[in-house]
Amino acid sequence: MTAAAISVVFFDLGGTLVTPARKWLPGAKQLLHGVKKAGLRTGIISNTAELSSRAEILKLLPPDFDLSVFETVLTLFSSELHFEKPHSAIFADAVMRTGRLAKECLYCSEDIVECLMAQEVGMRSIRVQSPPNNDLSGLLQTMQQFQALRALS
Repeated sequence: MTAAAISVVFFDLGGTLVTPARKWLPGAKQLLHGVKKAGLRTGIISNTAELSSRAEILKLLPPDFDLSVFETVLTLFSSELHFEKPHSAIFADAVMRTGRLAKECLYCSEDIVECLMAQEVGMRSIRVQSPPNNDLSGLLQTMQQFQALRALS
């Protein structure tokens, strides 16, 4: 029996793709471009406290952050859903929105508890390294190696 291929990749924002100072983490923009080029669907799962609008959320992100890189239906902000990570409901909702099996979804975050909760609902997860040991530039290659190994199973 072969494992299902990853078809959807969800990203956390703060500490995973961007810094609190509204800067991209090294390799983040290139990673998003590579994931899209590889034909994978992309989404966001992010805690956004009590921010009341997407405009407020965007003010905390780099000026060139483009939400259109992510599928609208797969962009989950806790302030809109009224539950936060690491609550399993946000991960279960993300999977449901994909129309795919949980094992076809990958969650990327620097937070180990969030990664474990994503696994609890059946998603795959990758814990990325926070700066200064940031490893985003090699993440797409890691995902591709996993896919190749999965195909051999």
